[in-house]
Amino acid sequence: MDTHKPDQYVHPEFEEVHLQDYLAVLRRRRKTILVAFFAVVFGVTLFTLLVKPVYEATATLHVRDEKVKGGLLTDLGLSRENPIETEIEILKSRTNAEEVVGRLHLNWSVERRSDGLEFEILEFLSSAEEPDYKVVLTGADSFEVKDDAGKVVATGRDGALARGDGMSLLLKGIRGESGDSFRLTLVPFSESVTALRDEVRASEVGKGTNIIKLSYRNTDPELARDVVNTLAQVYLDRSISLKTEEARKSVEFIEQQLEEVRGLLDTAEQSLEGFKTSTGVVRLDREAEALIERLTEAEKERSAVGLRKKQAEFAIEALETALARGETYAPAVLADEPVVAEMAKKLADLEVQKRGLLVEVTPAHPAAQAIQDQIAGIQRKLLSTFTSSRNAMALRIAALSDEMARYEAELKKLPKAEQELARLTRFATVNAEIYTFLLQKHEEARIARAATISNIIVIDPAVSPDKPVKPQKKKNLLLGIIVGGMLGVGLAFFREYMDDTLKDPDAIKRVMGKPILATIPHIEGKKGEQQGRKGSLVAHLEPKSPAAEAFRSLRTALNYSRINESHKVILVTSSFPGEGKSTIASNLAVILAQTGARVILLGCDLRKATLHEVFGTPKTPGLTEILAKQADFEGALHNAGIENFDFINAGASPPNPAELLDSKQMRQLLGELKEIYDHVVIDAPPSLLVTDTQILCSMADLVVAVMELGRVPLKAARQLREVLESVSAPFAGMVLNDKTRKQEAYYGSYGYYGSYGYYGDGSEETTKKRKWLKKRD
Repeated sequence: MDTHKPDQYVHPEFEEVHLQDYLAVLRRRRKTILVAFFAVVFGVTLFTLLVKPVYEATATLHVRDEKVKGGLLTDLGLSRENPIETEIEILKSRTNAEEVVGRLHLNWSVERRSDGLEFEILEFLSSAEEPDYKVVLTGADSFEVKDDAGKVVATGRDGALARGDGMSLLLKGIRGESGDSFRLTLVPFSESVTALRDEVRASEVGKGTNIIKLSYRNTDPELARDVVNTLAQVYLDRSISLKTEEARKSVEFIEQQLEEVRGLLDTAEQSLEGFKTSTGVVRLDREAEALIERLTEAEKERSAVGLRKKQAEFAIEALETALARGETYAPAVLADEPVVAEMAKKLADLEVQKRGLLVEVTPAHPAAQAIQDQIAGIQRKLLSTFTSSRNAMALRIAALSDEMARYEAELKKLPKAEQELARLTRFATVNAEIYTFLLQKHEEARIARAATISNIIVIDPAVSPDKPVKPQKKKNLLLGIIVGGMLGVGLAFFREYMDDTLKDPDAIKRVMGKPILATIPHIEGKKGEQQGRKGSLVAHLEPKSPAAEAFRSLRTALNYSRINESHKVILVTSSFPGEGKSTIASNLAVILAQTGARVILLGCDLRKATLHEVFGTPKTPGLTEILAKQADFEGALHNAGIENFDFINAGASPPNPAELLDSKQMRQLLGELKEIYDHVVIDAPPSLLVTDTQILCSMADLVVAVMELGRVPLKAARQLREVLESVSAPFAGMVLNDKTRKQEAYYGSYGYYGSYGYYGDGSEETTKKRKWLKKRD
C-alpha cells in the first residue's frame, strides 16, 4: 500500500502572485497582444491617412469695460461691465447662429463634385420634403437639374435663374466640362444652426483679460475663416443694435435736414446776389440789420430746439421698444440734465448687477425679477421725463414762431426795395447759420455712433489656415501605439482571467497532489518517409533529441517511484482525448526496452485506437480479437524492428469495451504477459470520459497521467484526481506534454535539453547552440 499522503494543494486563486507570473502571462498571450496591437495601429494609421484634413480658423475679440464717451450723443449705451461668460453665451446664441447660416448659406450642402468643376451658388430654394438634386453640366455654361429619381426638373444657364417643379437655382461662374456634376441638398435650417452652435468654440484668453478667442473647424479652410469672421461681425452688430438706434436715426434726420438746408442756402445766396446786381441796392440800414439779426437768432434757436425735440422723440421710441422687450436702455439726449444723468447711472448699476446674477440663476429667479422690476421702473420715469421735455420743447417752438412772426411784420414796414433785400439777406443768413449748426451736430452724432461700434474690437480677424489641425499624424500614431499596447495587454490578462485551464506545473502539482515525473517537449517528427504519427516515435528515431532525453527522465522517475514495489504494469492515461497519451506510452515503452528489459506495449483504448498509426501496422488483429477469442496471441503480436520491444494493437472497436477489459480473459492475459515481459505498458483510454481506465487501474502497478499544459481545466484536473483516488489507483504522477508548443510560451525554451545537448555531439546544430549560449554568457 502507498503510505505517501499527497500534499494539500492550494487553490490557484489564492496563490501568491509574483512579477514572473505576469511576465509568463504576457509570453503565453503574446499572439493576442500582437494581434490587438497591430489591429489598433493599422486602424489608426488607416484612419489618419484617409480622413479629410480639418482646418481651424481663429479670431480674437476684446470686450471693453469702459463707457462710450461722445459729444452730442454721449452715453448712448450702458457700461460694458459684463461677465465674460455672459458675453460668450451671447456670442454663441441661436439668433447669431441663424444669421450666420443665413448669410453664408450653410444649409446648402454640395457633395460628389467632379474634379475641376467650379461654380458659385447665388440662390437655391426648394419646396420638396427632402430636397436632393443632381446638377449636371450639359455645356460650357448650361446645366440641368435632376431629382433623386433621375427626372430632369429644371434647366438653366450661367447667371440665369433655373426654375421648375418647386425649386429654383442660380449658378454663376461655371467652369467645367460637359458631363461634370455635383450633388446639391438642402439641409433643414434648424439642423444647420444646431450643428454650427455645437462646432463653434469661444473662450476667454487668460482670466480677467476680457479677450475672447473664437474658433471654428471645417474641412474647407476658407469656409472656416468666413464662418468665424461673419459670426464676429454679427455679434458686434447685434451687441450695439439697440444702443445705436437713437444715434442712427439722429444721423439720418440731420443728414436729411442738411440736404434741405443746403438747397435753400444755395437758392437764397443766388437770389441775394442777383437782386444786388439788378437793383444796385447792396446794404441795409442799421435798423433793418438789427431786425434781421434778431430774426436770424430766433430762427436758429427754433431749429436747434426742433432738432432736440426730434431726438427726444427718437429716445421715447427707443425707450418704449426697450420696455416692450424687457431690455435695458438709457437715451443719450438730455443726458446733461442732472435728473436724467442720475437715472442713467442707476440703470447702468442695475444692469451690471442683473448680468452678474444671471451667470448663476435664470431670468425667472425672484432676485433677477426684482432687479428687472427696478430697471423697468426707472425706464418708465425716464419715459415720463422725456415726454415732458418734448412737450416743453413744442411750446418753446411755438413761442419762437410767434416771435419770428412779429419780426417779419416789422420787416414789411420797410420800403419795398429794402424789404426785398432784407428778406433775401435773412434767408441767406439764417440758412447759413442753420447749415453750420447742422454740420457740427452731424459730425458729433457720427463720431458718437462710431465710438459705440468700437466698444467691442476685433483684435485679430480670422484668416485662411494653411495647415490642418486634424489629423495630427504623429500624435495619432503615438496614441495608436500606446492604446494598442494597452489593449493588447488588457485582452491578454482578460483571456488569462477567463481561461481556467492549468498552465503552470506548480499549479498542477498543487491541484493533483503528485509530482511532475517529466516534461516532454514538442515533438517535431522527422521529415520524409517518417512524417506523421510514425515520426512521433522519437525515442527510437531520434535518440539524441531533447524529447528522447525527456523520456529517459520519465523512465528514471518511474524506476525510483515508491508507489509500488513491482513496476511491471505501467498504465498511461489522460483526462481527455488528444493529449498525446499514445505517443507518451509508445516512447516510454521503447525507452524501457533500450535498457535491455523485455517490454510489451498493450493498446487498451478499444474505443479510439491510434497505436497502429504510430507503428504503421494494420489495426487488426489486436487486443479485441484476442479477448473475443477471434485471434491468438502470436497472430496479434507485432515487432517494430526494435530490440526487446513488442506491441499489440487495440484491434477493432467492440460494442462492449468495458466488459472486455473487465473480463477474466483480460486478467489472464496480463498475468501471462507479466511472466514473459519485464514491463507491460498499457495505453489506456481517457479517464474522464469512460470507465475503462478505472477497471484497468486495478490491474496496474503504476499509473501515469498525461496532461497537456493549457488544455485541462481546473475542475477537470480535480475530477481526474478524484477518479483515480476512488479506485485506489497507484498514481505515480503526471507527465506534462508540450504538444502545441505551449511549454515554450511558459518558459521561453524547452527546458535544459534544447540548449544543452549531449557531450561529444559535434553536429552543426549543437555547435550553433553552444556559440549562442556563449554569447549570452
